[in-house]
Amino acid sequence: MNSLQPILRILLAMFLAICVAVHIIGFFYPVSNEPMWSHTVHILSYGLCLFTFLKRIKHGVFLYLAGMLYPFFFHARCAWEGFNLYGQFNAICVLVVVLLPAIGYQVWLKGKENHI
Repeated sequence: MNSLQPILRILLAMFLAICVAVHIIGFFYPVSNEPMWSHTVHILSYGLCLFTFLKRIKHGVFLYLAGMLYPFFFHARCAWEGFNLYGQFNAICVLVVVLLPAIGYQVWLKGKENHI
């Protein structure tokens, strides 16, 4: 399992970086009917999550939790409404809802390990 840990960390960091990139692209190409202010909040939120995941800072888990709130609830609502109203499964929204807490758990574990 230890040999997979660096690969997993790279994949999770890439996931967060892709989340930032998708919303930056959303400024120039409409990827959804999401307003510009929402793209901005997503960029800031995912950026904070990526920063606290990569950089070990004191109380980083609290910053991570603050950063993940908007995208988590936005995508949870998106997944729920898409399935409930239209019978469509939105894999991207479900992936965000599953991975954001999992990454937060990794941030928390690393903070406990380093006593920060």
